[in-house]
Amino acid sequence: MPTATATSADVIVLGTGGMGSAACAHLAARGVTVIGLDRFPVSHDRGSSHGQTRLIRQAYFEHPDYVPLLLEAYRLWRGLEEATGTRLLFQSGLLLAGLETGEAVAGALHAAAIHRLPIERLAASEAKRRWPAFALDDDWVAVWEPAAGYLLVEECVRAHAEVATRHGARFEEGVAIHGWHAGARGVTVDTDHGTFHADRLVIAPGAWAADLLEIPSVTLEVLKKTLCWYRPPAEHRAAFAAGPEPGIGLPCFAFDTPAG
Repeated sequence: MPTATATSADVIVLGTGGMGSAACAHLAARGVTVIGLDRFPVSHDRGSSHGQTRLIRQAYFEHPDYVPLLLEAYRLWRGLEEATGTRLLFQSGLLLAGLETGEAVAGALHAAAIHRLPIERLAASEAKRRWPAFALDDDWVAVWEPAAGYLLVEECVRAHAEVATRHGARFEEGVAIHGWHAGARGVTVDTDHGTFHADRLVIAPGAWAADLLEIPSVTLEVLKKTLCWYRPPAEHRAAFAAGPEPGIGLPCFAFDTPAG
């Protein structure tokens, strides 16, 4: 199994969060020597892959062109589950609701129609009948996507790191990146732990991208989002548990309102 030396590899990955850890795993699995550098430990609480869960869906309202990528992502997540013996993807379904002319609902219906995704268009009254916990405006419509659900994002990062390590990748934690430059012999990365060398560089530092990419025309605004968790009373807990079937549990949900 090929492994990186102390300070050199075929590829250096800057940032080992959701994107960086996946890059390390897939590169190492192809036989590439990899070093992952990050100022924080793998699966930390300072990046965007924190907070237990994230939605995953196929009827992508942002643009239909994303759908083939998402279908491939589902396949890869299942493969990562099999490789690590860890369940990561839970298809509890997604109820997306709002005005039919709104960007989210109209876009989801459009993407589903183009790619023939199994979704249901529901009137607000029908959605409320199936899931009484939701209070939907009468003029809303809902899109029920049973294949959607959520990922355990912190477990996903750890799973990718496990696969990467298994294939010889090395993770260097607590390393602050001072800068990098490319030359005729590859890429050099300057850190507070010395200098690292590689043939190729993957830059995936999340909120620190602006410091490392040095692209004046690109402005990155870093937002801190607070995730709130609520514990329902014991007598109602079953109704609020995540579940894939109407009447059994509560699906993931997203509402397109004037406030966002």
